[in-house]
Amino acid sequence: MVMLRKIFIAVALLLATALCGAAYADWIDTYSARYKAMEEGERQAFALKEALLAEAPDLKPYELWRSLWSDLSLREKASRAMAVIEALYPEGDPSRWEEVGGFFLPQEVPKSLVALDAVFVAAQSLAQLDDEGSPWLARSLLIDLSRSRRARHHFMRKAPKEYPSIVRAIDAVTGLPPVGGWPMGEIEGELPLARPVHGWITIATAMSEEMLFLDASGRPTGSHGPYAWDRRRGRIYNVNFGRDDGAEWDG
Repeated sequence: MVMLRKIFIAVALLLATALCGAAYADWIDTYSARYKAMEEGERQAFALKEALLAEAPDLKPYELWRSLWSDLSLREKASRAMAVIEALYPEGDPSRWEEVGGFFLPQEVPKSLVALDAVFVAAQSLAQLDDEGSPWLARSLLIDLSRSRRARHHFMRKAPKEYPSIVRAIDAVTGLPPVGGWPMGEIEGELPLARPVHGWITIATAMSEEMLFLDASGRPTGSHGPYAWDRRRGRIYNVNFGRDDGAEWDG
């Protein structure tokens, strides 16, 4: 009986090893195929990027950004958003988001937020576009953006409401999320992120409403800044550092 039990256990172990080996081989084959698809997809994404940039109308970045919220086709939106990315990010690289600063004047719209809108709109449009390279281009844009520590913290771990559906759409087509998965966390606000600075608010009100302070270049700051961004309501205010003297706020 003991011998039979030992034989049974040995056979069971051999079967388990064979099954695990087969499963592992299947896993290797699956991911090998996906990485080959990624290589081809990224090659097609580069060609698509060049084509989209060539198709973009000859407009200034601010006008291109404004047009993203009008009734355009997916390809037109992707084209214009890519042109904004190329214009605002150093070398067109979203990982360098922290180097984007200043305002579009006289409208007083932060360039850093316009640059973010461009990445999200491009990725959103590309994820739906019927082109073999489009989901891979969308994927690369968001992966590049996530390489900026502050962009990842402020705009992916605390993201606009459109973000989760964008990355789900990308993963559904590519089958290859980034290593460690997409940064995820809270949802706050919606696109467009960029708004003109308008009105005044006291620092006390901005803090009590948990607004995000922006520095003099329009970028999020860890301390107080001259601007307060109410992401939930989609408004940016000048900050009054004095006493509450009737600062304009209609929250």
